[in-house]
Amino acid sequence: MVFKKKLLILSILTGVLGLVYTATLVFDPERVNSRDASYVWLQSEWVDQADRVEIYDQGKEGLTLIRNSGGWFVSFEGQEYPAKQERVEDLFRILSAKAAYPLRASSAASHEKLGLLAEDASRIVVRGGPATGYPLLDLLIGEGDASGKEVYLRKNTQDEVRSGENKLASYITGARSSWYNLRLFPENEAAPVGADMVQRIILTPPIKPEDENFPALGFTLRRDGTNWIQEGGTGEVLDTGKVESYIRAVMEAEGEDFVSSMTTADPVFTEGQITLQIGDNTTRVIKIGPSMESGNRPALSSGSRYVYSLAEWTMNRLFRDVSYFVTQ
Repeated sequence: MVFKKKLLILSILTGVLGLVYTATLVFDPERVNSRDASYVWLQSEWVDQADRVEIYDQGKEGLTLIRNSGGWFVSFEGQEYPAKQERVEDLFRILSAKAAYPLRASSAASHEKLGLLAEDASRIVVRGGPATGYPLLDLLIGEGDASGKEVYLRKNTQDEVRSGENKLASYITGARSSWYNLRLFPENEAAPVGADMVQRIILTPPIKPEDENFPALGFTLRRDGTNWIQEGGTGEVLDTGKVESYIRAVMEAEGEDFVSSMTTADPVFTEGQITLQIGDNTTRVIKIGPSMESGNRPALSSGSRYVYSLAEWTMNRLFRDVSYFVTQ
C-alpha cells in the first residue's frame, strides 16, 4: 500500500510538472512574440490574380510590370519589353512568404519618423483581379532600423508598422534594365537550338573603324562530319570545342538595354551580321547597326521585334577572327 501511495504521489507530481512545463512553452513571451511576428503581406492565392505591379523608389519615377498572355513585361514609354520571369516570380515569392515581421508600432504618429509617410516611402503596389477599386497590396517600405539589417514596412491602408529583413531593396532600387530579359534569342523557343544542330556559320564583321579592334574580313565555317572547316580556306581542321562554344555564346547573347528610339524596320542594320544555318533548314540571324553615342551598337535578331544595345565586350565575343577557331 505504501508503494502504491508513493507511486500515485509521483504520478500526480509528474503530471503537475508537465502542465507547468507546457504552460511555460505556451505563454513564454519570446514564443508569443514569435507567433505574433509571423506575417505575410500578400496572400498566396492572390498571386495568380496579379496582372500589374508598380514599384516606386522614394517618390522617383516608377517602374510598371504588366502581365499578359505571354508572361510579364516592363511597360516603358508606351511600349512593352519582355521581363525576366524569374525575377518577377522571386518578388512575388518574397511578398507571399510567411516570415518574421514583428509589430513595431500601431499609431500613425510613428509613420513620419520611420519614413513611412505615403509621399516619402518606397512603394510596391500589386493590382489585379476584379476591378474593386483597391489593389491586392499597397506596401510602403520606409527607413532601416538601427542594425541596418531590417526596414520598417506598413500597408498603405493601415496604421500598424512592422519590421523585417530588407529583402526588397534590390527590386526597388535596381535599374530598369535589371528587369529586362535581354536575350537576343529567347530561351523558351519552341525548338531550342543546340550547338550540334548548327551546320554553317557565316560571319560578316562590322565595318572596322580605326579605333576599334574588329576583324576586317568575313568568313564561313562549315561542319564536315564531326569536324569544322573554313570554306575557301586551307582545309585546316578547326577546334571543335571553340566553334561549339562560340555557337552557344551567340545563342545566349544578351544586350545591355533595349533601344526604344529605333525599330527593326529601320534600314541601318547593315554593318555586320552573324548567320547560323541549322540542320532543319532554318536560320538564326543577328544584324548590327552603326555605333551610337554611348559606343554601343544597335542589333536585331531574327524572330524578335526589339532592338538591343550591345556593349563593346559583347561585340568582341560575337565577332571573332577566324584565327580564334584554329587548333593551337
